[in-house]
Amino acid sequence: MAEAHLFPILTQIGSFDLHTYGALGAAGFLLGCWIALRHARRMGWSPDSVIDVIFYASVAAIMGARLVWMLQNPGHFQSPFDLINLRSGGLVFYGAFLGFPAAAWAIRRHKLPTWEVLDMFGQILPLAHGISRLGCLGAGCCYGLPTTLPWGVLYTDPLTAAPRDVPRHPTQVYEAIGLFLIFGLMTWLSTHKRFSGQVVLSYALSYAALRSVVELFRGDADRGFVFEGLLGPVISTSQGVSIVVAITALALWRWRSKATAA
Repeated sequence: MAEAHLFPILTQIGSFDLHTYGALGAAGFLLGCWIALRHARRMGWSPDSVIDVIFYASVAAIMGARLVWMLQNPGHFQSPFDLINLRSGGLVFYGAFLGFPAAAWAIRRHKLPTWEVLDMFGQILPLAHGISRLGCLGAGCCYGLPTTLPWGVLYTDPLTAAPRDVPRHPTQVYEAIGLFLIFGLMTWLSTHKRFSGQVVLSYALSYAALRSVVELFRGDADRGFVFEGLLGPVISTSQGVSIVVAITALALWRWRSKATAA
């Protein structure tokens, strides 16, 4: 059993608390931006255009992630300001998928190759997301069910978002490991793909499968459920969204592969 009692806040600078979640989220984002700009230069794309795409996609992703959390937790929404008050916590990753249509709009605006740029994001996002998930571990959010396994995490810090009763599955680590594996797979696929769009669609399918499995070990009931049976919750909100994402990705895969063959 591992204790996690010093992770929620990395350090204090005066009256400012540097939270683990925010620090690692920012680190993942900046690393992703750096990789994207290197890729853009290698492909002959305008770095300024790619930065613009990242900006619009990021704003839409953050607002989408925040909005979905607010819909799942309406009691926390007291004023419109709460939508942008990220220091109060509360982001749902699937809401961040709103960044994809925003990115597609910005890509077309700058006359960049849409599916090629989306493939770039499909390769980079798992890495950035995996790093931010380790921030979730520090904060105690997205915690797992109680477990007796030797790698169970016992939270003891009073600032943690997780219950401090019993050891729990480190679901944040499970997902981070899966995302790093997806990043490796997407990196390989980026040089072996058969059609433009295959990487981003493969990422969507892979993450949908990963998230559906990790949800089985999650213990934070406030994430919401879309279906409940006689014995209690059956399908979580994220599992329901995963099904929709997978179906959509498979339909787009069929369309893109046919368009390329033609």
